[in-house]
Amino acid sequence: MAAVTPDEEFRFFAQIIGDAQRTVLCEPHRVAEIQDVVNRLGMAGIVTVKASRVCPEGKLLVLDEQAMEASCRQVASRPIRFHR
Repeated sequence: MAAVTPDEEFRFFAQIIGDAQRTVLCEPHRVAEIQDVVNRLGMAGIVTVKASRVCPEGKLLVLDEQAMEASCRQVASRPIRFHR
């Protein structure tokens, strides 16, 4: 088995961190509270907190925006078929 170079190891861990990124949606008045918790847990580089007026009261919505964007790109790349 070949040795892993430092560049390969860096790219590997960068991919893991990128795949772990999530967006947390919360009520607008809770953004500071949730961001403080994220910061205390040392997850500021992985978790982004955003306000959302549609977030249910007392709930947090966790999104994988990268997966949603990839899914949209996949759907958009499919050929359009018109049925008669």
